[in-house]
Amino acid sequence: MIVAVLLRVYEVFRFPFEQDELYTIDEATNLFHTRLLPGIQARPFFFLLEHPFLKLAAPTEPFVRFLPLLFGVAGVWVTWRLARDLAGPVTGLIALVLVAISPWHLYVSGFGRYYSLLYLLAALVYWRLPTAYDADRPKVYLGVLAPLFVGAWTHPSFVFPIIGAALAVSIFQPDGHIRFRWPTRTAWLWLWGPFLGLSAIVAAIIRMIHHVTTVANGGDRGIPAMLRLVPAMVDWMTLLVAASAVAGIVLMIRSGSAERHRFGWMAVFGSVCTLVALVVLSFSTAIYADYGVSALPLVIVAAAYPVGWLAENLGPALASAGSTAVAWILIIGILPSTASHLSDGTRFDYRPALIEINAIAPSIEVLAWPVAIQRAYDPALHSREMPGSVAGLDSALHQYRDLWAIASVKRYGMVGDDTGEMARWFWQNCRKKSEYQRPRLDYRIYRVDLWRCTVGE
Repeated sequence: MIVAVLLRVYEVFRFPFEQDELYTIDEATNLFHTRLLPGIQARPFFFLLEHPFLKLAAPTEPFVRFLPLLFGVAGVWVTWRLARDLAGPVTGLIALVLVAISPWHLYVSGFGRYYSLLYLLAALVYWRLPTAYDADRPKVYLGVLAPLFVGAWTHPSFVFPIIGAALAVSIFQPDGHIRFRWPTRTAWLWLWGPFLGLSAIVAAIIRMIHHVTTVANGGDRGIPAMLRLVPAMVDWMTLLVAASAVAGIVLMIRSGSAERHRFGWMAVFGSVCTLVALVVLSFSTAIYADYGVSALPLVIVAAAYPVGWLAENLGPALASAGSTAVAWILIIGILPSTASHLSDGTRFDYRPALIEINAIAPSIEVLAWPVAIQRAYDPALHSREMPGSVAGLDSALHQYRDLWAIASVKRYGMVGDDTGEMARWFWQNCRKKSEYQRPRLDYRIYRVDLWRCTVGE
């Protein structure tokens, strides 16, 4: 836990604002009157929490990230309790280590948005929902209702894995039998009924005061972005954790323990529901890999289980050596991604490019994306949003004759340039002045290219 806290505090102070963090400041300040679309009506809870908090001090990077930091640390603790209660102290300890150094969880814990809260609330539901169904008591159901309701109104993506997990809990019974069982009368009175009723009330209130029902992000990001969803999530959790999670799910499903058997299927149903929902929705609105974070607790616990299984099932002479070896393989396999994240983050740093522009020619036009970051860190520059097409770039160059362009580059190429046409335009019409990136040991790239474009170049 100490390591988890220290890494997340470092994250909070280490990196510049990302685009969505600047949007958080606007949305949490203006709430339902934000200038940004689609608005907060489908995900108001986090911004309602941030609203009074941002009135206490200036919205610096650490201050905007303080609540996500707290939620992130709490999520680490809940992951440990969930894994320990399910599969014993060895699995609990390994789950604690995996989430403590997870690049994905480090990112959400130091990112001024709602994703660490989604992780925390989802982990609470996965931990307490099976117990609530087994006990069938009002008090236990209320302990699930709170994170379920808050999570659903923190972001709609929260419900995708929860639907799958709840379905698995209804099918796989604590006595080991497999049969679908509708929620009991007590469950309807103290969990699902209040959840649906409160959600309907909140939706009606928002509709009355806001008069806007749009919740989609806008146009879809295209087939290439949709195809990158799963690889991006696997890369974020690391390939070794994903592989260990598959092995853990298989071992849980084959386990003689009804609780572990059920959790294995919770992980399967929750992951499948998440992936199906994200892929289907990607054809109608912009979908991002971040939206899978509510399924991450299932993956982390499943990935830790093979170590606990070895400790329980190998003979006394092999149990310690075997489980320790597998644990170290997991940890060492994740560390390159963890080190990369601590070095370079999971974001672009445009500040060195802005410094170079100011040192050479600060008076000419700057094409930047996202322009919100440039204006936050250097509002004196003359800037406009970078066009998303070659025709737009031609028009800008014809108008200004001499301009800077700040491009963001990932492993697959320039961001927003799936066809490669914009990259070819830059090589034909501009000179690359500099490129900025920090060392990484993983597959990801977050590089900032600075171009100088002049007519006749």
